[in-house]
Amino acid sequence: MISARHLTLTGQHAVRLSNGATLRFFLADASTHAEVGTGTGTSTSTSTNASDPVCGWEQVTDIEFQLAYETALFDPDELEHGNLRPNPHRVQLTLDALAGPGAFCWLDGADKAGLMTNNGKTPEECGLDLAEIRRNTEGAS
Repeated sequence: MISARHLTLTGQHAVRLSNGATLRFFLADASTHAEVGTGTGTSTSTSTNASDPVCGWEQVTDIEFQLAYETALFDPDELEHGNLRPNPHRVQLTLDALAGPGAFCWLDGADKAGLMTNNGKTPEECGLDLAEIRRNTEGAS
């Protein structure tokens, strides 16, 4: 039996497990404004394409990640009408070799994506930027 403490979300961005692994949670949303460093300051740009370099990974808590993950399971157009239908465009990939055992990435098929690393690193440190993931999953079902 699994105890209740093993099922608790922490509200933290990095969660250290008893086996020594560190889970880190990231989301990307191409439908929102993203800030991009220019070297001399920061500019704001609107991105509408998840493969746009302006759309990068943002650190989030495990709770924010879980909510986004569950929302992406359902068709966003149907949700707007109060209907729960599976999202036929959603893609999920395991990333064990790149981001630690149990790591994964999901894409909602539109403009949102989530990534959980299991080695304490950022997606970029694992060689994963959003544009690369998007290119590798186009056409997957």
